[in-house]
Amino acid sequence: MSERRAPDGTAGREGAPPRWNSIYYDEWVTREGLELIRGYKVDDVYTVPLRWWSRMGGDAVHIQLDGTGDMNNAYVCEIPPGKALEPQRHLFEELVYVLAGRGATSVWHEGRRKNTFEWQTGSLFALPINAWYQHFNVSGAEPVRVIAVTTAPIMMNLIRNDDFIFDNPARFPRRYDSQEDYFSPTYKTEVFTGWDLPTDIIFTNFVWDINAVPFHRSSRGSGTQGASFEVGEGVLGSHTLVLPGGTFTNIHRHGPGAHVLWLNGEGYSLMWPDGGEKIQAFWRPGTVLVPPSWWWHQHAIVSSEPAQYLALKLSSKRYKVNRLSEGTMRSTRNGGSMLLFEDFSPELLKEVTGLFAEECAKRGTPIQMEPISGV
Repeated sequence: MSERRAPDGTAGREGAPPRWNSIYYDEWVTREGLELIRGYKVDDVYTVPLRWWSRMGGDAVHIQLDGTGDMNNAYVCEIPPGKALEPQRHLFEELVYVLAGRGATSVWHEGRRKNTFEWQTGSLFALPINAWYQHFNVSGAEPVRVIAVTTAPIMMNLIRNDDFIFDNPARFPRRYDSQEDYFSPTYKTEVFTGWDLPTDIIFTNFVWDINAVPFHRSSRGSGTQGASFEVGEGVLGSHTLVLPGGTFTNIHRHGPGAHVLWLNGEGYSLMWPDGGEKIQAFWRPGTVLVPPSWWWHQHAIVSSEPAQYLALKLSSKRYKVNRLSEGTMRSTRNGGSMLLFEDFSPELLKEVTGLFAEECAKRGTPIQMEPISGV
């Protein structure tokens, strides 16, 4: 379900004559000497092969899955034991999750104090737009591996100028002004009432451990709970959900750019457009998938143990870039884009429950769901 594009070494050079149907971000990845993974999913970001990225000073791969709509992207990067990556700044947003390892990051503006904070496996943080930053691996024995979701594609495709993106003196003091406590792990909570259930939203710039915060009940399915994060006052949002084994979620749809990273469990996601063919995308820990914009989809957990995912996505609760994700956790009965079990058509209900029972039987997983009307 994914494909790799190898760089050709020539296409897309800045200043070269434009080509028909060119995508600046794709050509930039080629110029950087990196591979670009496309398709519906990446099987395992913990083991996906990387190649040297001189700009970053570490090994990396870029990911532009079809469901992003070319609005955002992801990349995986590794820091060798005891090493540091090169200092960076860029005029696009970036949200970072630590897949493995321990390290630290320094953030600064020229002529201002540096703020340095430490992180570990399971940490989540946003890099202030256009501030300098540098990542360090504090372990002398183990590599660090991170995944980041950014708004680079839409910014690059609109601006089409590397110097403007990477060598721009602009500052955004309302977003980051070298505050000493900016990367404190403290947070505040506000209640979001735009969904079927009131939801606690955690506002912070740095999450030390995504599983060390209070979880709330979710309307995604019976027994499902999680936490929602607004990190760094940007347009990239995040949430994590824990789903019981032997269950599947209701059906929902939303806009582009939601990178779903599976941390635990085993299962599949069923995805389809209105009236279109259904795609069954299997996942395990380390799989990343992005449902295409406005495609219906559901997540099915076919392992006995619970599953957990972390969504790194375009459009936060506070700052929307489109209206397609407003009703993700609000039922169609209330004008949203989430289909409750009771509202499945008899044909759809029979199809999804039959497929789910078949996959659970293959693994000897007991089905934990209560009977659904119409089955």
